[in-house]
Amino acid sequence: MIDAGSAQGFRETMHDSPRVTRALADFVVNSRYDALPDAVRHEGRRAFVNWLGCVLGGCRTEAVGLALPLFDEFSGPREATAIGHGRRLDIFGAAFINGMSSAALSFNDTHLRTVAHPTTPVAAVLLALAERRPVGGVDLLHALILGDEVQCRVGSILTTPPARSHFALSMAALVGGIGASVAAARLLALGERRTIYAIGLAAAQAGGTRAVHGSSAGRMLSGEAARAGLMSALLAEKFFDTPDEAFAGAKGYANAHAENADASVAIAGLGETFEILSLSYKPYPCGIVIHPVIDVCLDLVRQFRLAPEEIEEVTLAVPESAIQLTGRKDPTDRDKAGTSLYHWAASSLFYGTAGLAQGATECVRDPRIISLRDRITAVADPALAPDAARAEIRLRDGRILKAHVAHARGSAARPLTDEELSEKFLAQAESILDPAAAQDLLARAWRLVEAKDVRGALAPLFRES
Repeated sequence: MIDAGSAQGFRETMHDSPRVTRALADFVVNSRYDALPDAVRHEGRRAFVNWLGCVLGGCRTEAVGLALPLFDEFSGPREATAIGHGRRLDIFGAAFINGMSSAALSFNDTHLRTVAHPTTPVAAVLLALAERRPVGGVDLLHALILGDEVQCRVGSILTTPPARSHFALSMAALVGGIGASVAAARLLALGERRTIYAIGLAAAQAGGTRAVHGSSAGRMLSGEAARAGLMSALLAEKFFDTPDEAFAGAKGYANAHAENADASVAIAGLGETFEILSLSYKPYPCGIVIHPVIDVCLDLVRQFRLAPEEIEEVTLAVPESAIQLTGRKDPTDRDKAGTSLYHWAASSLFYGTAGLAQGATECVRDPRIISLRDRITAVADPALAPDAARAEIRLRDGRILKAHVAHARGSAARPLTDEELSEKFLAQAESILDPAAAQDLLARAWRLVEAKDVRGALAPLFRES
């Protein structure tokens, strides 16, 4: 456990001492599942259930369909499953495809402070390894918790003031492979030295830009993070080495990806406080900064029973990050709609709901939605919290309707319950499974902690077509 005094020592010496990476590796190697707080262990189960539902929901999307034949053609030993396709690939291909699938609908979990999506690459890697060798449910969930925790902490290096990471950098790509490498290193029992190597190898490969968001390449970032993290751990297993410190120093990860970054924030309170407890699970399949907009629009529809034809003009007040990340005015398909607050405001007002159907390309191209979208203006309000939004609607009869959401659904103040996570899982799983099979798989996922062998516990996932 790293206390505040120790963290200060790391700050003072971070440029000449390889302690940050070593402290993270030591935490990973020496962690005991039964010593983790109950809430942390339960959050690991929630993260896995959410991840698996997102894979099932996203596995048949166009981008995944384009990538899968390539990995099939060049596959090595076929030891792991591309979920939802009944097709076996090598573990690198399976990790890539399943990581990509879980991000395909923008429904994956989010660490609010960094806007990373921790479980997306972590669980993809762990499931690939679990098909290759026997793995118990406790071991898999423990590795998932550690991978998510370290990934969020590394992301905090880049986002904790006064640090400032360049807006163009994709957080999922910067930290995802590091989390995946940590999870794999734990599952492979690499020990401290080789875990340091795994972390260093993943950190050396970190990179990606937000310019690709809203395209197939945007989903590829999550798949590549999984593949890179897995490769890093497997190379480290062979003693493929790196310098001892990945994050601190003039040439380290922190200085490369942010200004005024302090690498030691990654180890402040390590083992005492847990970033995984601040994960958010999305109730809507789009960028999380859009969620307050959806909530405020749905509130107005429900309160006033609005009909779309009544609406003359909509003005939204949103945090600046919502404009920066999701200010796309004219999306043309599902991928681009995931980063368009305008589309989700319009579709929410039109349909009075915001689910998978409202993100579909058919909805995005619907002339009625486009017409309503054109009547929406969004302005940044620096006084708004990241999970808040306001809306003002002027109706054709001259009435003005207003609403304010202080905390969006899925935020830290309004987290989804286990029951809501189960509903979300089923809504996605039933797109490719019959209802009884989806219910059975959901029960298996919640009970994974009891499994002696993950392969048997999740056997329906691994059946070849």
